[in-house]
Amino acid sequence: MKIAFVNKGKSYLPEIKAYMDYINKQNGISAIEVYKDQKESIKKCDVVWNFMGFEMGRNNNNQFHIHEYCSLSVGKFSKQKDLLKRYLNSRPAGRVFLNEELFQLMNFKDNIPSLKRDMGISDSFYKASNKKEYDFVYIGDINTARKLDILLTYFKTKNMEQNILLIGNVSNELYSRFKNNDNIIFTGKLNHEEVPTMASKAVYGINYMPDIFPFNIQTSTKLLEYCALGLKIITTDYKWVNQFENSRGARFFKLEDSLINFTRENIEKFDFITPNVEDLKWESIFNNIGLLNYLNMSLKSY
Repeated sequence: MKIAFVNKGKSYLPEIKAYMDYINKQNGISAIEVYKDQKESIKKCDVVWNFMGFEMGRNNNNQFHIHEYCSLSVGKFSKQKDLLKRYLNSRPAGRVFLNEELFQLMNFKDNIPSLKRDMGISDSFYKASNKKEYDFVYIGDINTARKLDILLTYFKTKNMEQNILLIGNVSNELYSRFKNNDNIIFTGKLNHEEVPTMASKAVYGINYMPDIFPFNIQTSTKLLEYCALGLKIITTDYKWVNQFENSRGARFFKLEDSLINFTRENIEKFDFITPNVEDLKWESIFNNIGLLNYLNMSLKSY
């Protein structure tokens, strides 16, 4: 059996490499990553694994499809978009959801096998260790949807003596506004293997997430990766991060909306506790949820 994990090229999807590494260790099954325009490669696979999105048609009626829902829609008409996904997306062999809350909100009313698969952490994040060159790091898409312009304006106007490394796709708007500031460093999108090496050069990891739905109920991949790297964590204050902090006995510095408390003095005197996240390695996640059993069950019942 051969699985094609389809990358649409829009989002940071470390789970694709994790799935491939795990599946390619198994007997009788293999996995590749393909981009949506690589139609010939997709046709040669038995299973097509899509990160949704809309998928109203199929490339090949003899293929099995898995639909993974990593997040809810954002922006204008987000609820209507999710409603359309529920009723217009083609019928897959199985579905995967980030967590129970997302599963409930999508509210598919059929008997298609479903799996809840929370985010894991790649092994490389546990091994990276570098001399510190940056004060702060932010991993992820860099755009105004998550109000990152507010954070970058802070470094441009209020804290020019410390620097921030930004790893990920950056919108043209934000790049144009902040590219000439020496303390704001954009790397652009890196290969996933390069991310921990670069991020580990910072002292603090910033998890800047607006306290608005659906961002505030979704697992923060970057925060998990900061924990694995042993960084001190600075974050906005919202539902998921508070639940994670409490469950792990962690202590994160919480930013006020105005960033008025985001001062060097406050951060340096704060008693950070970065939790142990060894149990969140991808292999442990996949073993615990029974990924291979789920896949076999979905295909047999289709």
